[in-house]
Amino acid sequence: TTALLLARLGMAVTLLERVARPAEVGAGLLLQPNGRAVLAGLGLAEEVAGRGHRIARATVRDAAGATVFTVRTESLAVRRSHLLAVLLEAVEADPRIESRFGCEVFAARGDGAVDHAGGTTRGDLVVAADGARSVLRTHGDFGGVVADTGTTYVRGLVDGAGLGLEGEYWTPLGLFGGAPLGDGTTYFYASGHAPAVARAIATGDLPAFRAEWAGALASSADVLDRVPGFDTLLVNHVTRVDCGRWADGCVVLVGDAAHAMAPTLGQGANSAMVDAAVLAVELAGAGHVTDALRRYTERRRPRVRGVQDAADRLARMSALT
Repeated sequence: TTALLLARLGMAVTLLERVARPAEVGAGLLLQPNGRAVLAGLGLAEEVAGRGHRIARATVRDAAGATVFTVRTESLAVRRSHLLAVLLEAVEADPRIESRFGCEVFAARGDGAVDHAGGTTRGDLVVAADGARSVLRTHGDFGGVVADTGTTYVRGLVDGAGLGLEGEYWTPLGLFGGAPLGDGTTYFYASGHAPAVARAIATGDLPAFRAEWAGALASSADVLDRVPGFDTLLVNHVTRVDCGRWADGCVVLVGDAAHAMAPTLGQGANSAMVDAAVLAVELAGAGHVTDALRRYTERRRPRVRGVQDAADRLARMSALT
């Protein structure tokens, strides 16, 4: 997203990616109104929506099925791989972007030098979008603090759309939720930090994982019975990232590299896309690159900190059942 937005400002962009060949990645995600607005600005919203499932109301229920609360929304449940494919296709079609796949980055310096597997590349701006375990963050003066939240989530995709899963359940084991994706499959996620569930995850014991969840939430059985094997699931240990500074010289952080958060609000990917949009807006304004990075940080950092805190509060609330 950042590469596309900067290219449309007229910049020559080099995109460095350690994966040699983009492939199926992740499970599903919820595109919220803020993320969808960024995609609309790129002219990609309808293409993404064409293979997604629109959600107008998000309902949270307890393990017995009673409604805890309902929130009106305009979200889109979509395969993460579909979103990535749409973005990559747009990147490949833009002559101002040079993509180098299979190129692992080792460090970036405040003067714009980036050390990678092919040597060193220099630029007027370096955007570090390398996730919660960012390598580039550790090489700069960002004041980064990475905290283990002690929570784990399991995510997966299963065949079938009419599984009655649209929304979230708060149970004694934690969260269980998901949504159909509009392509005949359903995305689901489940907490994995309750002791018995954690043991099943540690040993890759899918029957035990299913049994624990079926005992806490009967409606989970129809979903989990469709999981072909434990190796098809994604296990995410949640960390929170807070940085005292988002820029060091001409190196700037976006997305999880700057502000990894709990997934309870579904704002991880969406906040990252908004970072890209605000960064582009500030770079299009007057002043030196470092001035634009200061304005970007001043606009985004307080707002994202509020989102992180709200996600943490919601995670604590869901554990009170």
